[in-house]
Amino acid sequence: MPQYELMYLLGSHVADTEVPKISGQILKFVEDFGGTDIRESQLGKKKLAYPIKKTRNGFYVVVNFSMDSGKINQLDAKIRTQDSTIIRYLIVNLEEHLKRAEKDKAVQAKIVRKGPPPAQAAAPEPKKEKAVPKIDLSGEEDIDKKIDEALSEDITK
Repeated sequence: MPQYELMYLLGSHVADTEVPKISGQILKFVEDFGGTDIRESQLGKKKLAYPIKKTRNGFYVVVNFSMDSGKINQLDAKIRTQDSTIIRYLIVNLEEHLKRAEKDKAVQAKIVRKGPPPAQAAAPEPKKEKAVPKIDLSGEEDIDKKIDEALSEDITK
Protein backbone atom coordinates (compact mmCIF):
# COMPACT_ATOMS: atom_id res chain seq x y z
CA MET A 1 0.00 0.00 0.00
CA PRO A 2 1.25 3.49 -0.80
CA GLN A 3 2.38 5.85 1.93
CA TYR A 4 0.50 9.14 2.29
CA GLU A 5 0.96 12.31 4.28
CA LEU A 6 -1.97 14.48 5.31
CA MET A 7 -1.22 17.95 6.60
CA TYR A 8 -4.06 20.11 7.79
CA LEU A 9 -4.38 23.52 9.33
CA LEU A 10 -6.92 24.41 11.99
CA GLY A 11 -8.02 28.03 12.25
CA SER A 12 -7.30 30.21 15.26
CA HIS A 13 -11.02 30.25 16.10
CA VAL A 14 -10.59 26.62 17.27
CA ALA A 15 -9.85 26.49 20.98
CA ASP A 16 -6.74 24.64 22.15
CA THR A 17 -8.95 22.23 24.09
CA GLU A 18 -10.84 21.28 20.89
CA VAL A 19 -7.70 20.37 18.91
CA PRO A 20 -7.41 16.80 20.31
CA LYS A 21 -11.11 16.18 19.57
CA ILE A 22 -10.79 17.31 15.93
CA SER A 23 -7.52 15.42 15.57
CA GLY A 24 -9.23 12.27 16.86
CA GLN A 25 -12.01 12.69 14.27
CA ILE A 26 -9.48 12.92 11.44
CA LEU A 27 -7.63 9.83 12.71
CA LYS A 28 -10.96 7.98 12.87
CA PHE A 29 -11.68 8.94 9.24
CA VAL A 30 -8.29 7.56 8.18
CA GLU A 31 -8.96 4.31 10.07
CA ASP A 32 -12.51 4.02 8.65
CA PHE A 33 -11.20 4.17 5.09
CA GLY A 34 -8.61 1.44 5.72
CA GLY A 35 -5.58 3.45 6.81
CA THR A 36 -2.79 1.56 8.58
CA ASP A 37 0.52 2.53 10.20
CA ILE A 38 -1.00 5.82 11.33
CA ARG A 39 1.41 8.32 12.90
CA GLU A 40 0.35 11.81 13.96
CA SER A 41 2.52 14.76 14.90
CA GLN A 42 1.11 18.06 16.07
CA LEU A 43 3.38 20.92 15.05
CA GLY A 44 1.57 23.48 17.18
CA LYS A 45 0.23 26.96 16.63
CA LYS A 46 2.16 29.15 14.18
CA LYS A 47 1.71 32.48 12.50
CA LEU A 48 0.63 32.22 8.86
CA ALA A 49 2.48 33.98 6.06
CA TYR A 50 -0.78 35.54 4.89
CA PRO A 51 -4.33 35.56 6.25
CA ILE A 52 -6.57 32.63 5.29
CA LYS A 53 -10.30 33.17 5.84
CA LYS A 54 -9.51 36.17 8.07
CA THR A 55 -7.21 34.01 10.23
CA ARG A 56 -3.64 35.03 11.10
CA ASN A 57 -2.62 32.00 13.21
CA GLY A 58 -3.20 28.29 12.71
CA PHE A 59 -2.59 24.94 14.37
CA TYR A 60 -0.63 22.53 12.14
CA VAL A 61 -1.10 18.74 12.29
CA VAL A 62 0.66 16.11 10.13
CA VAL A 63 -0.65 12.52 9.76
CA ASN A 64 1.38 9.80 7.99
CA PHE A 65 -0.39 6.59 7.01
CA SER A 66 -0.67 3.76 4.46
CA MET A 67 -3.90 3.36 2.52
CA ASP A 68 -5.26 1.75 -0.61
CA SER A 69 -5.06 4.30 -3.42
CA GLY A 70 -8.71 3.75 -4.36
CA LYS A 71 -9.90 5.01 -0.98
CA ILE A 72 -7.88 8.21 -0.87
CA ASN A 73 -10.48 10.14 -2.89
CA GLN A 74 -13.17 9.16 -0.39
CA LEU A 75 -11.00 10.38 2.48
CA ASP A 76 -10.39 13.62 0.60
CA ALA A 77 -14.16 14.13 0.13
CA LYS A 78 -14.83 13.40 3.81
CA ILE A 79 -12.27 15.97 4.96
CA ARG A 80 -13.59 18.53 2.47
CA THR A 81 -17.13 18.24 3.84
CA GLN A 82 -16.05 18.97 7.41
CA ASP A 83 -17.17 22.18 9.02
CA SER A 84 -14.95 25.25 8.86
CA THR A 85 -12.49 24.05 11.52
CA ILE A 86 -9.99 22.89 8.86
CA ILE A 87 -9.05 25.91 6.78
CA ARG A 88 -6.45 24.17 4.57
CA TYR A 89 -5.30 20.58 4.01
CA LEU A 90 -3.10 18.65 1.62
CA ILE A 91 -2.74 14.92 0.96
CA VAL A 92 0.52 13.83 -0.68
CA ASN A 93 1.56 10.40 -1.96
CA LEU A 94 5.08 10.16 -0.51
CA GLU A 95 6.32 7.46 -2.91
CA GLU A 96 5.21 9.47 -5.94
CA HIS A 97 6.73 12.59 -4.46
CA LEU A 98 10.12 10.90 -3.99
CA LYS A 99 10.06 9.55 -7.56
CA ARG A 100 9.33 13.03 -8.92
CA ALA A 101 12.12 14.51 -6.84
CA GLU A 102 14.61 12.01 -8.29
CA LYS A 103 13.45 12.79 -11.83
CA ASP A 104 13.76 16.51 -11.19
CA LYS A 105 17.33 16.08 -9.93
CA ALA A 106 18.24 14.10 -13.06
CA VAL A 107 16.73 16.77 -15.32
CA GLN A 108 18.49 19.55 -13.41
CA ALA A 109 21.82 17.76 -13.79
CA LYS A 110 21.37 17.62 -17.59
CA ILE A 111 20.57 21.32 -17.99
CA VAL A 112 23.43 23.27 -19.58
CA ARG A 113 24.23 26.29 -17.46
CA LYS A 114 25.34 29.56 -19.02
CA GLY A 115 28.60 31.04 -17.84
CA PRO A 116 31.63 29.39 -16.30
CA PRO A 117 31.30 26.20 -14.26
CA PRO A 118 31.02 26.78 -10.51
CA ALA A 119 34.57 25.53 -9.81
CA GLN A 120 36.13 28.08 -12.16
CA ALA A 121 33.90 30.90 -10.97
CA ALA A 122 35.22 30.58 -7.43
CA ALA A 123 38.92 30.88 -8.37
CA PRO A 124 40.08 34.49 -8.96
CA GLU A 125 41.96 35.26 -12.15
CA PRO A 126 45.63 36.16 -11.73
CA LYS A 127 46.32 39.83 -12.47
CA LYS A 128 48.68 40.70 -15.31
CA GLU A 129 51.31 43.22 -14.43
CA LYS A 130 52.38 45.84 -16.95
CA ALA A 131 55.95 45.67 -18.17
CA VAL A 132 57.94 48.68 -17.01
CA PRO A 133 60.83 49.65 -19.32
CA LYS A 134 64.24 49.28 -17.66
CA ILE A 135 66.67 52.17 -17.84
CA ASP A 136 70.39 51.58 -17.88
CA LEU A 137 72.10 54.29 -15.84
CA SER A 138 75.64 52.96 -16.11
CA GLY A 139 76.97 55.96 -18.00
CA GLU A 140 76.74 59.26 -16.10
CA GLU A 141 77.08 61.50 -19.16
CA ASP A 142 73.88 60.32 -20.79
CA ILE A 143 71.70 60.21 -17.67
CA ASP A 144 69.76 63.37 -18.46
CA LYS A 145 69.24 62.23 -22.04
CA LYS A 146 67.96 58.79 -20.94
CA ILE A 147 65.62 60.33 -18.36
CA ASP A 148 64.08 62.57 -21.01
CA GLU A 149 63.61 59.54 -23.33
CA ALA A 150 61.99 57.52 -20.55
CA LEU A 151 59.61 60.34 -19.67
CA SER A 152 58.59 60.84 -23.28
CA GLU A 153 57.79 57.14 -23.88
CA ASP A 154 54.14 56.07 -23.76
CA ILE A 155 53.97 53.37 -21.05
CA THR A 156 50.18 52.91 -21.27
CA LYS A 157 50.46 50.48 -24.18
